[in-house]
Amino acid sequence: MEIVFTALMAAVIAFVGTFILLKLNLPFLPKDGGKTAVTPDGKIVEVNSASRGKTTGVGLLFTLVWYIVSIALYGFYEGINVPFLINVGLLFAMTMAGYLDDRAAVHWRDLLKGELDLIIAIGVTAAFMFYNDTEVYFFTWHMTLHPVAYVALAIVMLWCSVNVTNCSDGVDGLCGGVTIVECIAFFLIFPELPKEYGGMALGLAGALIAYLCFNWFPSSVLMGDGGSRPIGLFLGMLAMQSKHPFALLLLSFVFIFDGGVGLVKVFLKRRFKIVILEKIRYPFHDQMRKNWKWNVPNTSLCAIGTEAVCSVICGVLVMLFG
Repeated sequence: MEIVFTALMAAVIAFVGTFILLKLNLPFLPKDGGKTAVTPDGKIVEVNSASRGKTTGVGLLFTLVWYIVSIALYGFYEGINVPFLINVGLLFAMTMAGYLDDRAAVHWRDLLKGELDLIIAIGVTAAFMFYNDTEVYFFTWHMTLHPVAYVALAIVMLWCSVNVTNCSDGVDGLCGGVTIVECIAFFLIFPELPKEYGGMALGLAGALIAYLCFNWFPSSVLMGDGGSRPIGLFLGMLAMQSKHPFALLLLSFVFIFDGGVGLVKVFLKRRFKIVILEKIRYPFHDQMRKNWKWNVPNTSLCAIGTEAVCSVICGVLVMLFG
């Protein structure tokens, strides 16, 4: 009960702190320059001019609240929690990389951002390997992976989680809403999750609930890369800390399908001139909004509902076969 109470306290404090900061409308935050997407014929076009001029980069605010609350409650619990503090530091590094890109007059090149993501993913993996074993579970099956295999799996998983989450942050309420459900799912489905990471999961959910008060359609603020990139990194961390890395394929299915498939589509076209899913627009939320004429709230609710279904399926599978 103490673990649950502390985690709920993290959620409440993160909610209150985030709500107060976002209500202040701080002047140093940058303004959004619009959103682009790749059309079926490979052209880059602006698809969300409505976001132009809105306050962005507020991911810096809610992640800072989240980090401070997490460190206060868990960083020095029963002594100095060194591996936990290292991971919070790496999350902060991802936040700052994303925020600096948010406020840059000319956005950083995709290659540079991918390289920074890779460096931080390597740091998270190195810290994990130093303090943990490489045992992984897949329902009733479990084994200890060779360290080289685990390192490769972890780095790829973390890098992909960052980027598919970032690509899905293009519709009011979608990224925040889906992440709330996924964090709660990790907390409930995997009780073996270390208490500090379970607490961080509910803390992030609390911060994002406050964020949705301002980001639900029609939004007044956007999280930017300073929010979406550390969220993706943290979801990968949860998969590693729970020792169920393959569960991320189901729990992050919405992000993988919405943003990840688009990344693969662009990569194949740019690198190998291979065109796939030519008539489908990605990120998939643009297919729903632009091609199918769905409104923004229904698009986000569909994604959140799908995430809830995936979470229930994962929970049932773990309960039956875990």
